[in-house]
Amino acid sequence: MSKKYLDEVRNCYNLAANEYSRTYINELDQKPFDRNIIDRFSDLLDSQSLIFDFGCGSGQTTNYIHKKNKHKVLGLDFSENSINLARQTLPEIQFEIDDMLNSKMGTATANGIIAFYAIVHFDYEDIKRVMQEWYRLLKDNSYCLFSFHIGEEFVEVQDFLDIKGANATWHLLDTDKVLGIAEEAGFKIMEAIIRYPYKGVEHESKRAYIMLKKEDSSLKSL
Repeated sequence: MSKKYLDEVRNCYNLAANEYSRTYINELDQKPFDRNIIDRFSDLLDSQSLIFDFGCGSGQTTNYIHKKNKHKVLGLDFSENSINLARQTLPEIQFEIDDMLNSKMGTATANGIIAFYAIVHFDYEDIKRVMQEWYRLLKDNSYCLFSFHIGEEFVEVQDFLDIKGANATWHLLDTDKVLGIAEEAGFKIMEAIIRYPYKGVEHESKRAYIMLKKEDSSLKSL
């Protein structure tokens, strides 16, 4: 991702942080499938596992996991305003500014990674970098769950959420290409599910939910 494009996306979410939080903080209430797959992901992890929530925005998925009181979850986003707002709204949860393309988190420190619609501004080269980073961050025998919009087109949005100057491009992605990139990074594909949109609740695009596993890396040398 070029610095110009990176700055544009960050500026979009910095400008829209308050409206984004107001609009989406409770969005999971209307999405039973999303809640179900997050629950199943959570159940795969040992109690009190550390989960990184990349692209956490205002903290909707972070808070959902936190309220289960089963794991420790860390919300991560590169939008400074989104993180500052999440800290104010959800002071009981830890949030940090971080870039998933070049994370400051330590190698093999997470038991799980979740990233709902966190890669929607990336091209396939960026996604390769993201998969490599997620693989680095995860411990052996750990899991990753992420989602994205399915398609091949780009959607250029001006004044996102009616906020003047909040501009960015959304990338709809080919599921098979993303799965291939994940496998190249070393992940095992556990699940790949396509969901049709909830009418009247969200943008009317098909969505992919991908569950990955980082197996015991020591076995690869045998």
